[in-house]
Amino acid sequence: MGKFFIYLSVVFLFLGCANKAIVHDPLKNELLAYTSKFEIVEKNDKFLALGTYLNPIHSDIITKDKDERFIIAIHPKESKTSLSSFSVNGSKDEVRARILAKDDPLLKLVTFNMPWGEYIEVVSPQKISDTLKVEFEIYPSKKALLEFRKVSKSMYWSSTN
Repeated sequence: MGKFFIYLSVVFLFLGCANKAIVHDPLKNELLAYTSKFEIVEKNDKFLALGTYLNPIHSDIITKDKDERFIIAIHPKESKTSLSSFSVNGSKDEVRARILAKDDPLLKLVTFNMPWGEYIEVVSPQKISDTLKVEFEIYPSKKALLEFRKVSKSMYWSSTN
């Protein structure tokens, strides 16, 4: 009788774990190719910034004026980030940064969700470069740097093709 219960338990265990549906979302995979991370982990100092370059994936929605657009999530949201310190490829000329409200429609365009963080939209005039470097100041003495490729290598690309 004991062997029967063990056998039945094993069968239920396999049945319970067997029905995991994996959802493949190509849009999210492509957005991850245009996402960059910066972090500081020190003894008493922790900071995380995640940024997504929106132009390659959402060009039909956001590139009416050929600007470069980024969404940057910052944790902790209490971090002191100067909106006027944002630069793209070393230039602050015409770079605009604004804090996004929690219900801003732009937040639906990114793959990550940090409810405990603060979101910033960064807009820059078009840059003729393969790499875009978004730099900004956190705390009075540290710089954060996020790097993005304008044309990212596809996750499905193979060098043998």
